[in-house]
Amino acid sequence: MIVFITSKGEIIVYGGTDPTSLSTFGLIGVWQLGAPVGRRCFQKYGGDVILVSQDGIVPLAAGLQSSRLDPRVTLTNKIQGAASTAVTVYGANFGWDITYFAKANMLVLNVPITTGLGTQQFVMNTITQAWANFQGWSANCFCIWKDLLYFGGSTIVANAWNTQADAGTPITADAKQAFNFAGDPVRLKRFTMIRPYIVTNGGTPGLQAAVNVDFDDSYPYGSASLTPTPASSGVWGATLWGAGSYGPAQVVQKNWQGVVGTGYTVAPRLKAITNGLTTQWMATDLVFEQGAIL
Repeated sequence: MIVFITSKGEIIVYGGTDPTSLSTFGLIGVWQLGAPVGRRCFQKYGGDVILVSQDGIVPLAAGLQSSRLDPRVTLTNKIQGAASTAVTVYGANFGWDITYFAKANMLVLNVPITTGLGTQQFVMNTITQAWANFQGWSANCFCIWKDLLYFGGSTIVANAWNTQADAGTPITADAKQAFNFAGDPVRLKRFTMIRPYIVTNGGTPGLQAAVNVDFDDSYPYGSASLTPTPASSGVWGATLWGAGSYGPAQVVQKNWQGVVGTGYTVAPRLKAITNGLTTQWMATDLVFEQGAIL
């Protein structure tokens, strides 16, 4: 098959075995999707093609069947609000780019906030289809070379997703789980403590836990200073033989922290600062007092 995509979102598909023969090759159909965003608006994704459009990131195999009637077919369905806002505000800027980084199970959508200077990335885990927002990479384009992810900026070519630090400086992460009613949608609750289960490769990240309540997405943390402690074990290929001891493959941390929040729904939230660490948030325990219906 061969697919033609117009600047207005018209998808024209031809297919067959011999393009020189009208009897074996011809028009399959014409469909209408959202207009593409940027010039590098499509990417091979497994046996499919995905398109960056005004409707979000659309897999053509599913998108052509729904023909814009079902927004759930888009890969950006979970962040449709943020994706739609980005297209509306920054859609005319140069630098929109989508790249599939198979080695890390990542789909990277580059969003040019300011042409040539400021960018952010919407990044999807291709296994869970969960999304994250990356900041601090001033990228105009991305590419894969020898299974590694690179990006180019106005004055730089950088190897991304390499080491557990940001060019030697700590990485700051802010993660929020989905809101839930904590087992009872009609009773008010006062949340008092939280225990995140954190798995690292030996060190201790700087952690601060909090909660958002009743779909409030405001920044809930205080001004406490967080300092990560890197792993002290030896590194294979870098530490001298007999001079360094190998640490455990992973360390589980599960410390209680006090939180403040009163509402019907809750979303656990965690700020982490790491340097030289692999950090994973695996689960969460909450303590709360249940009140009346009103």
